[in-house]
Amino acid sequence: MSDERPLFHGWRARAHFLTRDRLFLLRTSAAIIALGMIAASAIIVSDRLQDQTADQHVVSPALSRLHGEFHQLRHEKEPQPRKLAAWLRRALAQSSKPVADGDAEAYHAFTSNGHLWGYDVSGLIHEHATSDAPAGLFLDYLAAALDHDEKALAGLRQRAAATPHEMLAAELLGSLLKRFGDNDAAMRAFFLEGLHFADASAAREEALRLAVTARDLDLLNEIAKHPGWIEDCHPLLQHHAGALIGDIWMQWGGLVRHRLSAIPYGTLALAFFAAALWYFILVQHSDRERWRWARPIVALMAGVCSVWPTLSILAYQEFVQGMTSNAPFPHDLIYYLVGVGLREEGCKLLLFALFLPWLLWRRQPGLALLTGAFVGLGFSLEENIGYYQDYGGTIAWTRFLSANFIHISLTGICGHSLYHMLRTRFARADEFLGTFALAIAAHGGYDWLATGALDDNGWLSVVVLVLTAARFIDLLAAETRPARLTISPRAVFTLGSAILIAVSFVLGAWNTRSMEGVALAGQECLSMVPIALLYWRKFENV
Repeated sequence: MSDERPLFHGWRARAHFLTRDRLFLLRTSAAIIALGMIAASAIIVSDRLQDQTADQHVVSPALSRLHGEFHQLRHEKEPQPRKLAAWLRRALAQSSKPVADGDAEAYHAFTSNGHLWGYDVSGLIHEHATSDAPAGLFLDYLAAALDHDEKALAGLRQRAAATPHEMLAAELLGSLLKRFGDNDAAMRAFFLEGLHFADASAAREEALRLAVTARDLDLLNEIAKHPGWIEDCHPLLQHHAGALIGDIWMQWGGLVRHRLSAIPYGTLALAFFAAALWYFILVQHSDRERWRWARPIVALMAGVCSVWPTLSILAYQEFVQGMTSNAPFPHDLIYYLVGVGLREEGCKLLLFALFLPWLLWRRQPGLALLTGAFVGLGFSLEENIGYYQDYGGTIAWTRFLSANFIHISLTGICGHSLYHMLRTRFARADEFLGTFALAIAAHGGYDWLATGALDDNGWLSVVVLVLTAARFIDLLAAETRPARLTISPRAVFTLGSAILIAVSFVLGAWNTRSMEGVALAGQECLSMVPIALLYWRKFENV
């Protein structure tokens, strides 16, 4: 008989041993972080070498777009007056002269040779002017914008007010008024253009943007009466408009479309990876039973869905009640307690409540704790996507340790307390109310302290996080019987953290193309080491 063994014989025992070996975990983590630093350094060195060999006259993306659109207009077979108007507006935005001073010298040169900013603008106007949008309209626009010609401006106003309405007159007038700082009048002019011309997509979007910025509810409601107007605008504008006029489906639909169209796949993958690490750790604390890996997905998705009612409440608090984080003390603290803590913890608990009939039937306090934790994880998953979009992936490890786990902890603790209140037929109602109030205070206080509201005492937010996390992990140890799986939770946490740190270094280098970006990412990660040590110790015996 042959003594040959399969290639992977004994791999389970080997993995079980290695993932519980401190020295192996630390060495492997250090190697992963070192590889991340090497990759970040390579990006910076490569970028500097390219800078040394590249042409020094680098064209900005805005100017490159302007140049490309000019040539597209020159090769159009049919007149495109709306595209011409959009190009002229964009060209004016690139002017280096202050708006108040204008650029009379450039305009006078244009009147003599037809060239403006190096482009044959006179020929472009001649090519794309029509009987509905005559050349004089564009010439008045340029004269009023560059030479501050009052007669030309009066001519534009007269064209915009004419009956029947002249194509592009109100749009170009709105562009001038916005350029001169009269946003309210500009908004009305853009609205007038969009009202009378269904193809005035640029004017319609600009009118909506200005109305949202000014929070002009009357105009927003008027715009909403016209089917397709808001729906054809940018998804994020739809989201804000829906929030202001109280249309929840428009608000949610706009945000969904924005997420689907604007989120880079790398950002999405990073958010799912960070959530998957906590998902793995939490599942390991559940009982060995069928579907234990798949069942929590339902609670996770409920947590994702809890973001949407939170956004509706946010819109009501900010747009109707006027609550803002920029208010002076104590109004800023009230905003974080009532505005942030109450709405987020309340919405997560509301979605958790959907699972209570099933949990009461199962009669497992640990399962209630874990279900609440998965709801909190789903909320943080959705929230992280927005944060990565706004601040970049360099904050991935920071949020993995802080925001991710504070949502997990608070929702798990509150859900566990709510379960006990119902199991005892409200005999422990006072305990639940106290727990929920403390969760709101912890959440709001953490966010308030993290903003630096107490000058240099932002470290107090770390204290809140440590106390919350410690309470949840202790409760997890008391209420669950973690399964001794092949791969330990500590290994998942440690190696996953190393990967997130390495990614932070790489993204810091990629985004800034400098060692300063890498150093900032390193400082961000270094500040979270005490929190990481807490988790490391708490997962030691699992």
